[in-house]
Amino acid sequence: MLAKNLVLSAFLGAVFFSAGCGSQATPAAKIVSVSGQVEAKITAEQGFATAAGDMQLMAGGAVRTAKDSSASLMTLADSAKVDVAADSYFEVRAGSDKIGFQGEGKAVYDVKKQQKSIVVETRHGNTAVLGTRFGQIVSSSSFELYVANGKVEFTNKTGEKRQVGAGQQLIWNTSEALPTVVETNVVESEAIFGSGDRSFEFNRH
Repeated sequence: MLAKNLVLSAFLGAVFFSAGCGSQATPAAKIVSVSGQVEAKITAEQGFATAAGDMQLMAGGAVRTAKDSSASLMTLADSAKVDVAADSYFEVRAGSDKIGFQGEGKAVYDVKKQQKSIVVETRHGNTAVLGTRFGQIVSSSSFELYVANGKVEFTNKTGEKRQVGAGQQLIWNTSEALPTVVETNVVESEAIFGSGDRSFEFNRH
């Protein structure tokens, strides 16, 4: 009888534990606003559907924007804001050390000061930040990084690093060697970060 009770208790405990594990999946980011034709998927397994403000995304969830469209997200672990421009793709990543994966197009990031660096992943390498405002443009054959304030460090897939500070940029044709960092002029800065409330009227891709 005692053995049966132990087996039953273990079974119920396993059921409870499994239920708890299933419910512990918490959102990693939420959509703050959308403009134009924007689609999102809540989890990696789901398909894309029309996005809406306040939609919460799990790790693996993603946002993609069409022409003349944009979306703003907020990561819940570190309150980083991600403004995704037109014709772009951004995927939420798990963990407090990652903001997400920028797969294609343009995004501008506002990251609050952190005790440890957090990373934006791309197909060409990772950008690590402690707290800054920066923008990236990603395509299959190029990578562009612009920093408005603070400092970031980009590491490509072979381990080469470049530190990019406020008012600087890194523009890389990925078929060539990783270039040196150069200064950003006013025209380029406004093209990436905008002026006033017009930050997303320009999209270079």
